[in-house]
Amino acid sequence: MSINVSHFRQEVSKVRLSKAAFNELQSAKAKFELDAQTHRFDATSAYIDPIHSQALSSELRHIRNTIDHESHALILEGFKTDDLAGFKSLVWTFGSLLGAPMVQNHLGHKVIEVYDRGGMSIEEGTRYHQTRQGAYVHNDGVSDPLPIDYLILACGQKARLGGESILIDASAVYAELMAFPEVLEELKCDFYFENRGMSEEEQLFKAPILSFSDEGVPLIRYFRVYIESAHLKAGVPLTLAQTQALDFLDTVLDQSSVQYRVLLEPGQVLISADNKFLHTRTHFIDINAPHAEINDATPLNDLNRYMLRMWLRKK
Repeated sequence: MSINVSHFRQEVSKVRLSKAAFNELQSAKAKFELDAQTHRFDATSAYIDPIHSQALSSELRHIRNTIDHESHALILEGFKTDDLAGFKSLVWTFGSLLGAPMVQNHLGHKVIEVYDRGGMSIEEGTRYHQTRQGAYVHNDGVSDPLPIDYLILACGQKARLGGESILIDASAVYAELMAFPEVLEELKCDFYFENRGMSEEEQLFKAPILSFSDEGVPLIRYFRVYIESAHLKAGVPLTLAQTQALDFLDTVLDQSSVQYRVLLEPGQVLISADNKFLHTRTHFIDINAPHAEINDATPLNDLNRYMLRMWLRKK
């Protein structure tokens, strides 16, 4: 199969909503907050009338088009707030207008707080967003059989040291692997995955690591620790050929030629096409001791590294 990878750019564009669009977003946020006073903040999606929110509607369409057909990722600036509750509300309002939010855990939450809880490691069964571990290149859709169209990662506070985001376009990875056709063929075969954290009852499912869209764009589903864990639980050890293919893939993912690194600042929002764009972070160190839970009244300036994550499907 011939794949056009010329669209890949290492640098991820940084954009900002226009003043008119951001004002319309703030109006939608205020209306949403009035309607959602008795519920968890991510229980009800925000809504706008496209006729009365023309600037925001137009810029949302432009963001979707960029993610779908152009760079597959961008960084949206201008979302810095002082209080945690306001940050959650602003990110949720924007995300639920961009796409249809997906449930991310067995509790039904559609926004996940990404910060170190100080508990177990990934290898011990904890989900990635609850640790300060780095170096596991992945996309978030590994736990759900259906793909995620848009991944949002919004920065409320950065770490004292580390926590740099590493971004990798799947098309660049495919271009590197074209020199190893036997590896590509192995990655196109089914592997076991697990629905870690998605339901009370653990479930396994099969899917290829590498596939292609109808337009021939490379799609990827990968988190090696989760794959190895799923194969052990299925009682089907990885074959030598599968292990070697994963080793090749990891080596490509480790190359600086396919990576773009950025340290997200408070108020920046990374948006990417999850099944076309891998990511990870570097290990980080926080200022304060980790907390299992964070009160919404806590000022953002007092927090350790803190992100909000949303998974969206196209409406």
